Amino acid sequence: MEDQFKLLIKAIESLKQEPNIFKDYIFPIVSAFLSALFGALIAYFTLKRQESLKIEKEKLDAANKWTLDIQKARSSLIAIKQNYFKDLSSNPTQRVGSVPSIVVKAENIKESYADLGFIVPTEAELKEKNLKWAQIARVDTLVSNFNSLLTMWDLRNRINEEFKQAILNKHGNGAYLKLSLNDALSAFGQPGMVALIDITERCIKLTDHLIIETNDFLENFPDVVEKKINLRRLKKYSQLLKYHHDGNEKFLEMLQLMPETDYSAVTKVFGETEERLKERHRTGYEQS
Repeated sequence: MEDQFKLLIKAIESLKQEPNIFKDYIFPIVSAFLSALFGALIAYFTLKRQESLKIEKEKLDAANKWTLDIQKARSSLIAIKQNYFKDLSSNPTQRVGSVPSIVVKAENIKESYADLGFIVPTEAELKEKNLKWAQIARVDTLVSNFNSLLTMWDLRNRINEEFKQAILNKHGNGAYLKLSLNDALSAFGQPGMVALIDITERCIKLTDHLIIETNDFLENFPDVVEKKINLRRLKKYSQLLKYHHDGNEKFLEMLQLMPETDYSAVTKVFGETEERLKERHRTGYEQS
């Protein structure tokens, strides 16, 4: 019996495994390290993706904000032009009488462009055509001119009210729309008429050109943005705003320039040549 017990003990001892350093010590440590590393990588790429998506959302929000701002500016300009666009002749004095004092409810556009940094073309894109609205300087010019125009219309309103009062005092009620240049000069004086005709022509011309410029922005800016934003990732978030006039005849009328004024009629009043007067009323958009 004793021999049998000894054999049994030997058999059990033979089943006992030798210590395994890799299995017992290294593997648990490596396994824990790899699990932690894998978790960290998942967290890193998840955060990276979320940050990337956030950037795309910010770009889309910025693009839509600018589109809405310029669309409101265009609407304000059209509302201004509707006060006189059917009544203008080429006679400077008649034009003064045909443009009333206009209540302008538009607000200045904030001149801050940090959120448009993403539209700046890369070196490769510089070779492409139609990069007009990928230039922040062009957007800045549009915004600056619009804000300046609002100030100009406000100034023109004040001068025009003074002019109307002078005409009323000199020629009586109802004379305002039937004035000759001499009548206007006798009531408001040469400096006053120079100031009023000058600001009127500047306002008319810049309003015309900014309607065209804002419309060009609304039609072409989305094409610039589409190349810079991954819109497929934002389908569930929002869409890129676009505007189309769809051949609306009344709107297309607003894109037509007003008749040029006949400066020859007022060269003596201004003391300048006709060419010089044309030059001083250039907006810079004539060759755009």
